[in-house]
Amino acid sequence: MAKIVLQHVRGSSYFLSGRLSIGVYIKDGVAVLIDSGIDTDNAKAVDKVLREAGCVVGAIINTHHHPDHCGGNPYFQKQYPDCRIYATHFESLFINTPYLQPLCFCSGAMPFAGIRNKFLEVAEGSVVTDVITAYQDQVVNVCGSDFSILTLPGHTHGSIGVISSDDVFYTGDSFFGEETFNKHGALFYTNITDTLLSFEKLATLAPAATVFYHGAQLQGAIPPVIVQHQKRMLDTLDHVLTLIREVPTGLAIDQLTQKIMQSYEIPVNMISWTLTRTNVHAMLAHLENTKQLTMKTDGALLHATI
Repeated sequence: MAKIVLQHVRGSSYFLSGRLSIGVYIKDGVAVLIDSGIDTDNAKAVDKVLREAGCVVGAIINTHHHPDHCGGNPYFQKQYPDCRIYATHFESLFINTPYLQPLCFCSGAMPFAGIRNKFLEVAEGSVVTDVITAYQDQVVNVCGSDFSILTLPGHTHGSIGVISSDDVFYTGDSFFGEETFNKHGALFYTNITDTLLSFEKLATLAPAATVFYHGAQLQGAIPPVIVQHQKRMLDTLDHVLTLIREVPTGLAIDQLTQKIMQSYEIPVNMISWTLTRTNVHAMLAHLENTKQLTMKTDGALLHATI
């Protein structure tokens, strides 16, 4: 595990450096976390650092339900029985019932064993105590401090970003730091139409500081980074259309998933395949909704055709 260090950003706003940059806001010895890490071991290490800094955890704001963002919830809720957990309604369903995560990847059927692990399913549920109003920017008072909640659907349907009272923006997975951006050729989003709209919204922001969950602090303004994300998304959509045009009968979803994994050199394992297929489904739905292709059954397979 990468060493976790409490890094000051400005005012009462911090983040914990490591593989994941958990947001921390500290007031009167009480810490509000923006996301909680991937598992109990990670949460224990975070708790140790915070206790050494004289803090207890009073609340967690989950930007969305993916396990690397809420996997520490159960530990903190047990360690601190009064700990509040905030999330939007859609995300709360998965946080409360982690089994829904791998279930949704399997069309509602029993999940394969290969995707029932900490990367796609939190070991146990936690209880979202405070449901954030969905799809509405708002200010939420948490442990006596105000946080601005930005609705940023796309990565998941109920994703949010969080801005502290120090004007520090914690991005969740609305967009990614340079290392993560460069590592993943096809960026993971589940609703491409919403993602492109969220990118437009993000491009208008000018916070005093920005902390990526995957990538630590942003050095510089947000808009240039968003332009990179927009271009990558549009280029990926164009690549999908090119692959489909190359075959007169179109491509079945699994065939297209294979070609995308090959094009972007995505590791061949069940987790990568599951995430890539979900991403492909999202891109096809967007392209169908924008009337750039047609989905039809042919030869007992679901094909995308142009």
